[in-house]
Amino acid sequence: MSKLCLQIRCLLTICVVSVLTTAARGDVTPFSGAEVANNIAVFHIDDEGIRLELEVYPQDLAVFAGSFPIGKLPDLQPFPVAHKTVLEDLSVIRSDGTQLPIKFVTAERRERVDRASPLAGMTDPISGGVFPAPPENPDIIYIEAFFDFDGRKPETLIIRPPTNDDTGPSASIGFMVFDREVPVTRFSFLNKESRLTINWSDPWFTAFVNANLNRSAQNGTTSYLYVAPRELRHEILIRSRDLAPWIDQSLITGFKLDPALQSQILADALKKFATKNPVAIEGEQVMPSHVRGSFLTLGERGFQVVEDPLMLNADTTFIGVILSYPISALPKKASVTWDMFDDTIRKVPVTLTDVAGPFLDWATPESAKITWENHLKRYVEPEVSSVKARDIVFVPLLALFAVSLSIVIGLIAILISQKRQQVGLSVLSIGCLLIGLVFWNSRSVSFLSPTSDHPADHIATDAFSRLIANVYVAALEVSPEKRSEALAPIVLNVDLVEVSTELEASLAIRVPGGGLAQIAEVTDVIIVDGGLNRYGAFEGVAQWRVDARAGHWGHDHRRRVEYRARVEFRPEQGNWKLGAITVLEARAPDV
Repeated sequence: MSKLCLQIRCLLTICVVSVLTTAARGDVTPFSGAEVANNIAVFHIDDEGIRLELEVYPQDLAVFAGSFPIGKLPDLQPFPVAHKTVLEDLSVIRSDGTQLPIKFVTAERRERVDRASPLAGMTDPISGGVFPAPPENPDIIYIEAFFDFDGRKPETLIIRPPTNDDTGPSASIGFMVFDREVPVTRFSFLNKESRLTINWSDPWFTAFVNANLNRSAQNGTTSYLYVAPRELRHEILIRSRDLAPWIDQSLITGFKLDPALQSQILADALKKFATKNPVAIEGEQVMPSHVRGSFLTLGERGFQVVEDPLMLNADTTFIGVILSYPISALPKKASVTWDMFDDTIRKVPVTLTDVAGPFLDWATPESAKITWENHLKRYVEPEVSSVKARDIVFVPLLALFAVSLSIVIGLIAILISQKRQQVGLSVLSIGCLLIGLVFWNSRSVSFLSPTSDHPADHIATDAFSRLIANVYVAALEVSPEKRSEALAPIVLNVDLVEVSTELEASLAIRVPGGGLAQIAEVTDVIIVDGGLNRYGAFEGVAQWRVDARAGHWGHDHRRRVEYRARVEFRPEQGNWKLGAITVLEARAPDV
């Protein structure tokens, strides 16, 4: 059974990332390769008609010749065009079979819009296939046209691709549809007639009859419960129009949110969610220690965090809320009870995620409480541990002096004949011996071991690798006080505040929305400048690379960051201790 659960989690990890949300801050998730098809058609529905933005692969120009006056545009003719027989032109049709009149707007040479995934051309380790990539030639013919409603808004439309003698598509066309800025579809292939039902009161509910064409994010409200080391987070994505009744707002189709209204909505949302949808840990209701949020928009590239917006469309704007609940260890149970149901919010998908992956459940008025249970058998809580100073010899000079003095005094006591002096010297010898034993492990001077097989650079690299790995374990703590406490075993006491501040300011990796990423691995640690002195102390420049990840609003964020910093560390009481760290450079080559 445990093996089956693990397999189900692995499957859901892929499904939830692909199904619930598509992306954030420019991370593109390819679905079928349609986003990099030879030809791209993007349809924009508004009250007057449909605006078409068409990117035509030069060799497929003849496919669209019947739909647009391409023959009258001599500037486009130098492109090599393959001869193709086209029986049906690209068209948009009403449910009664009449075609919408098409008005040609413009055509010009351009470069293809880059929609490719960063993984394009690479091999998928799961399927063994190659991630789709766009054509090597970036040149396209950009065509803009307009399908006019002629004053009669249709309830249903059919989008028909150009077809050939075999009644199949004449060219590879990836397409996407927006209804008043709301994405109706994910990128899909337009390879047959596709029927679309338009909801004029709320474009969010416009949809294709073929559900496979519709966008991944179908719910206007989604909930995510993350159970992570040191922190349990309840994160919520809710469309501004779904939230409006709960914060005494009225947002209609096409309503624009100016900056002042955005601030008011976000403040009201955070206040509302701080007390709604209660979270319980081990059966006891808890209040969040932090509540923060951001605006997100849903567009061609999925969800993206909005930064410094001037104006937002209420139809495509979401509020992302993050509620943080600090924990010292993973609990046995945690739950969220969804209590925000109305005529619009009737069923809320809730994703429960721990270190083994996500589970998907649904909150309904009849079953509002969703519970996570700890089934992790081999999980070990990450802890900061002391870093033993290898290849370092610790010489307790004070203790050795006291013991040596004890021996000398003892010898004198043996050699003298007067008993009273003998007793006095014996007591003094024993006292010196006790002093030596007391200070044997507490006060010592460190030296590089003369018998070590490792060069000094190797010793320094190994020491800093283990120190910085522990620093990132301390970074899991959600409060500055807890971080300082966690750093204590690996940082010199006099420098604890400075190192803790640098960890918060420069070493923490944040994801959209302000959350902290967890460090999965620290690699490529190199000493760039400086070295160990004869006492084992180091002062110089080091560089390293970290791979970080964070689950956030249903999306798995991954980051790789390369650091360069001036560092100081030295051995103390048998362990390496960090004295200072100042980040000189941090760059993310994968962003």
